[in-house]
Amino acid sequence: MTSELLTIGDYELKLSEVLRALSELRAKRVLVQLPEGLKRYYTAIADYIRSVADVEVYLDGSPVYGSCLLDLGKTEEYDLVIHVGHDPYPLGSRISSSRVVFVDLEYIGVDLEALLIEVEKYLTVCGSTNIAIVTTNQHKKLSRIMGERLKNRGFNVVLGPLVVFGCYTPPELKKSEVEVVLVVAGGVFHSIGVGMVVRSAKVVRVDPYTKRVTDASREVSKFVSIRLKKMYDALNARNWGVILGVSGQYRPWVVSKIVKTLKERERRFYLYTAPILDINVLRNIDSPELDAYVVTSCPRIAVDDLAEFEKPVLTPSEAVEVLEKGSIGRYPESLL
Repeated sequence: MTSELLTIGDYELKLSEVLRALSELRAKRVLVQLPEGLKRYYTAIADYIRSVADVEVYLDGSPVYGSCLLDLGKTEEYDLVIHVGHDPYPLGSRISSSRVVFVDLEYIGVDLEALLIEVEKYLTVCGSTNIAIVTTNQHKKLSRIMGERLKNRGFNVVLGPLVVFGCYTPPELKKSEVEVVLVVAGGVFHSIGVGMVVRSAKVVRVDPYTKRVTDASREVSKFVSIRLKKMYDALNARNWGVILGVSGQYRPWVVSKIVKTLKERERRFYLYTAPILDINVLRNIDSPELDAYVVTSCPRIAVDDLAEFEKPVLTPSEAVEVLEKGSIGRYPESLL
C-alpha cells in the first residue's frame, strides 16, 4: 500500500490529494513546483510520483516565491500541477483549481518543547492577555499545537492560527483587538509584513528554526519610517511609471484603481510590464521624465527589493494615499 506521507529533509508532505488527482485526472504530464531553497528535494518527489503512477514528471526550475506566481500559460501545458509549500493565493487567481493541487510542506525539525517554553516565557514577562497566532504554510500544525498549549496554560488565544502571506494579512486580524500577534515563521519577512499593517498590537516573531522569540517592533518601525519617507518624496511627483505584474500577480482591478486616480489628479503616467522586476531592471527602464513608480504586482518588491532605488517606488496603497490625500499621515493599513 502506498504511503500518503513523504519526508524530505526536515519537512513532511501529505500527498493524499496528489494521489486522488492523479487518478481522477488520469494525468500523464505532471509539473511539480517547490519553493526556493527546497528545490534540491525535487528528485525525491519525482521518484515518489513515478512510483505510484505512469506519468512524465517535470520539475519547475524557475523561481517559486508564492502561489501568486502560478503561470496560467505554463500550467495549461500539463494535466496536473503540484504546488508545494504555499496555500492558495487568497486574492484570487486565474488558475483553474481542478488542475492545481496545493500540498502543505510541514516543518518537522522543530524542537517543539524548547520553542513552546520560550513562547510561554515571553508572554508571561510581557503580561499580555489577548493573543493571535499567525503562521505560514510550513508551520500550520505547529501553530495549532502552540495555540492549544497556550490555552491550556491559561493564555487567552482569541484568534488563529491564521495563514499570512508576505503581502497579505487576513482582515479578521486587522479588525481584532488583540494585544500580541505571534508570527510563527522563519526570518523576519512575514513578521514585518504583519507589523506594517497591524499597528495596534505588539508583533512577536516566533522562529521555529532558531527557537528564538523576539519583538519585531524595531524592524517594523524601521520599515514604516522608510516607507513614509518614500511616500513623502512622491508627493510632488507629476509623471509616474505604473508597473504591471504577470500571472497571478497581474491584478487588473488594482491597475484600474491606480490609473483612475492618476487621471483624476491629472498626472501623466506610463504602463510597464515586467515579468521580472529588480533594481537593475528598473534602472534600465527608468527615464529622466519619470518622478515616481508604483508596483502593482507584489508589494514586497517595492518594500524589500527596490527600497534603494533613487526615486520613490510605492505599493498601490501607498500611491493611492499620496495621490488622493496629498499629504502623509498614518501608514496605510494594507500593503496591497
